[in-house]
Amino acid sequence: MPSTDLAVVSARPQLTVDGQATPALQGAVQALAIHLPADGMAHAELTLANWGVQADGAPGFAFNHLRLGSRLGIQWGDQPGGFEGEITALEERYGDGPPRLLLLAEDALHRLARQRGSRSWEAMSLDSLLQQAAEGAGLQADVQVDGATRDWLQHNESALAFLRRLLAPLAVPLRLQDGKLWARPEAADAQPLTLDAGGNASQVRLIADLAQQPQATVAQGFDLAAGEPLRASASALQPAPAGDTAGRQLRQLGWGGEAIRPHPVPRDQAQAQALADGHLRQLASRFIHGEIVCVGATGLRGGREITLTGVSPRLAGRYRVADCWHHFNNQQGLTTRLQVQRPDWPGGNP
Repeated sequence: MPSTDLAVVSARPQLTVDGQATPALQGAVQALAIHLPADGMAHAELTLANWGVQADGAPGFAFNHLRLGSRLGIQWGDQPGGFEGEITALEERYGDGPPRLLLLAEDALHRLARQRGSRSWEAMSLDSLLQQAAEGAGLQADVQVDGATRDWLQHNESALAFLRRLLAPLAVPLRLQDGKLWARPEAADAQPLTLDAGGNASQVRLIADLAQQPQATVAQGFDLAAGEPLRASASALQPAPAGDTAGRQLRQLGWGGEAIRPHPVPRDQAQAQALADGHLRQLASRFIHGEIVCVGATGLRGGREITLTGVSPRLAGRYRVADCWHHFNNQQGLTTRLQVQRPDWPGGNP
């Protein structure tokens, strides 16, 4: 059943360092920002008042024990969500009050981001390539993209950039989820959170935009083994959304147009079709998109879904979270800002 209310939780985050609870750290938090994208590396920025009682009881800098590389955990009570990563930068600030310490942390995908190089893989599936990359970074993998074997070339780019470059044309996100390298098409959320405009959602901005929408997408290339040109097209999402899609609206209006994907160049018919399908999914998923600001919804992250109420019937319903930020400070408490999108509207064009 969908969740209809945001649980009442303390806005002040609970923190752990290397798995150990740190009450003094929690009390010193002045501000916190967590970015949890549907695709890419998550990160957090924590601002602390860095003055208080030291371990020997004397006043001074309170957090000299914090180290680069320590594991930082952020949670709100027993609620799902939060963040876990490794401290990759420390910053000290002075002026306008007590000394402040900023902790910058990134999730485990940063290990892939620092593996730069050039390399070729021959006769390997994309799924196998992802699993091999995960193992090289000390991660487990949960992937289901493409089992066909092909040749791949990494050219002077990080492992993270390389993998995201391969997945982006297929509209498949890459992120760390449940502690694993996760790469597979998005699925329906079993427990979407309900947000209500004017209720627990304080700001909602949505736009249904046909300007960047095609009736169909096309991928073209050349099969060297067969000596034949390749062409594949896609005009309908699979699975088909229940409401009116941008493509259906364009056909009703008589507005034509194909979107040609110039890169990458497909090398066989199956890859051409996958690229055409991915391009359509990439564009069509943003037919309706916008931003929502709500009271702290700690369980939300990129890739989850919300059910939006309190708006007109043509815009009400389920949206995918494309990007998610959690913000905390001592003045405003905890808020969540979302970028959301969907491929159809139930009410259609009035």
